Amino acid sequence: MTAKVTLVAAHRDEYGLNACLRALGVSKSVWYGRQRGIWQNRTAADLRMKGKILSVIEAHPGYGYRRICPELSERLGIPVNHKRVRRVLRSYELGLPRCLPASTPSRVQRVIAEAGSSADLTKGRRFSPMEAFSTDFTELVYAGGERKACLMALVDIASRWAGGWAVASRRNRETALTALGHLRRRMEQHDQSLTGVVIHHDRDSVYTSHDWLRQVLSVDGGRLSYAQRGARDNSWIESFWGRFKTENASVLWEAETLDEVVAIVDSQMVYYNRKRRHSALHYQPPEGFLGRLLSEGISSVTDLETISIRVFALESMPYAGPDEDAGELHETGVVLGLHVTAYLNGSELR
Repeated sequence: MTAKVTLVAAHRDEYGLNACLRALGVSKSVWYGRQRGIWQNRTAADLRMKGKILSVIEAHPGYGYRRICPELSERLGIPVNHKRVRRVLRSYELGLPRCLPASTPSRVQRVIAEAGSSADLTKGRRFSPMEAFSTDFTELVYAGGERKACLMALVDIASRWAGGWAVASRRNRETALTALGHLRRRMEQHDQSLTGVVIHHDRDSVYTSHDWLRQVLSVDGGRLSYAQRGARDNSWIESFWGRFKTENASVLWEAETLDEVVAIVDSQMVYYNRKRRHSALHYQPPEGFLGRLLSEGISSVTDLETISIRVFALESMPYAGPDEDAGELHETGVVLGLHVTAYLNGSELR
């Protein structure tokens, strides 16, 4: 800036002051300030302010400029502009020594980090129904945007069935264990257990806590899977959140209490499982699709898309009366259903 001001002074008589200032990008306030010696005075004033700011930092190492300003104003008895404080902090690099140290990862987090991609048990795998669940927390805004609640859900990767969920005022281990207990009870209704089931999530502190590990691994006999890239490696639950929050945002917005939010979530989860048609399941509700798979005794699905096509073909087959030959039906769905059935188990289409 000093060099630019010097150039302006050298050529102002020839080209005019305004033209020189525009050409060099120098504002009039800077030009006149330099002429009156304001900048030299400001440097000295900033140096004096530096000492006062250092005294505040020494007493309050965790303070940023927002807290330093009122502290200085109280000490000096005059208002202190936040822009000036920020300028002094930046000019003298006073912010760097006050950076708080990064938190030390727990033993569990270190083990997961060392495991790398092998900690993700979902990579390159296809799962049977109720063999793997994707989970995470999300925020629900209610009371006209003035309050927030936390929702955790566990979604079956194979059937998109929402097996368990819990709503609370905050995300913590208690909420996670409540959702897991809900999943356990609902799986028991289908004569299933959590033994050997994969629970896939990110590396949130809740999911690396000893309470969570003890319950899933030791008590329930399940398996834990950790996404390495957060939401990008946990697309099942992220897709679920996108639909659920979009479709229910307006009704949640009008809820006044947490109990109302819980009631809405319970109702909408039942609707999602039993009535809402899912495009990935050939427009069948998750619970109906899951029931079909379980009733057919499928325990080692290797190609979920093939299973989906088969169920769709079965539902689209026209009725063949006692005098009709089913073999003469040439509709695409029927023929496809026959071929898929033979591929799966070699049996004829019922």
